[in-house]
Amino acid sequence: MTELSLAAFAIDCPDPRALADFYGRLLGWAVDEDSTDDWVELVDPRGGAPLAFQRDPEYRPPTWPGNEVPQMMHLDIRVRTLDEGHERAISAGATQLPQPPDRLDANFRVYADPVGHPFCMCAVQS
Repeated sequence: MTELSLAAFAIDCPDPRALADFYGRLLGWAVDEDSTDDWVELVDPRGGAPLAFQRDPEYRPPTWPGNEVPQMMHLDIRVRTLDEGHERAISAGATQLPQPPDRLDANFRVYADPVGHPFCMCAVQS
């Protein structure tokens, strides 16, 4: 059997360049120079699969924590501490979302990117 590998993780959005810029600030990753207006990739400096953004003119943001428009995916981003993760997310342009009531003491915090995709900043567990 042929060994498979992840080629990219693609996120739908109305403006791929703008959302890639946000995640580039958040992660410290650079935009691939072969990107186009409709498909922008961020290069993982550690050599993993790129994070890609594709134009979807019909994009509708998720309504998390409600599910009128469900989140189709979310990213978990590892940080040393929740405070560090919060500062990084807010300074990149994220919005903090309500913490699930049953997870107030969890090692993650929930945020939304500029077009509404939820993502979590997850503190390393010791």
